[in-house]
Amino acid sequence: MVNTNSNDVIDFSASVRNFAERKICLQPQRLHIHLPNAKEVLNAGLQHFLGDGYKWQPEYDKVADWLADNKGLGLFCMGNCGRGKTTICLQILPCIMQHYLHKIMAIHLAREMNRHYTEVMQNRLLIIDDVGREEPYQEYGNRFNVFPDFVDDCERRGKFLIANTNCTKEQLAEKYGERTLSRLKATTRLVVFAGEDLRHG
Repeated sequence: MVNTNSNDVIDFSASVRNFAERKICLQPQRLHIHLPNAKEVLNAGLQHFLGDGYKWQPEYDKVADWLADNKGLGLFCMGNCGRGKTTICLQILPCIMQHYLHKIMAIHLAREMNRHYTEVMQNRLLIIDDVGREEPYQEYGNRFNVFPDFVDDCERRGKFLIANTNCTKEQLAEKYGERTLSRLKATTRLVVFAGEDLRHG
C-alpha cells in the first residue's frame, strides 16, 4: 500500500546516503575551488610561463573568477590560437591544483587519448588539450571516443574536467552531438578566448 499521509515528507539526504551505501550515486560529490587571491596567483603563473612582458587579457579575469569560486564546475576554454589557453590549462592550473588543493590532474592530448581509452576513463580529474582534433579509435570492431564518455561521467559520477579547444560550438556540436554539449554546459564553466594570436605581435 502506498503511504499517502500528507505529513510524511521524504528525507532526501537520508535516501541519497542509503543509495550511496549500495554504491549507487544519485548526487555526485563535486570538486569545489575557492582561491581568494585567484587573480594574483593566475598572474604569477602567467608571468612565470610567458615572461614578464606578457599582457593580461580580458578572458583571464573569467578564469580568475572560476578559481575564486568554481561552483563545483570544471573549466572549458574555447577560442582562437595563441591566447594562452594551453598555458593556463596544461601548465598553470595543474600547479595550482596540486599546491592549493593537493590534487593531481591527469593530462592527455586529445589526439592521443582514444588509443588509451581505459586508462583515461579511470581518471577522476582530467585535463584534455585540443579537444576536437581526435579521431575515434577502432580496435577489434569497437570504436572508442573518450571525450563524450568522460563528459557523461562528469555529470553522472562527479568527475572533473579541464579542457581547451580551438573549435567553435557548431564544430563541437557536429562532432559530438548536442547531448554532449548540453552535459558539457552543465558540468563546466565556458570561457571564450577571443582576439588576435598573441604569439604574432
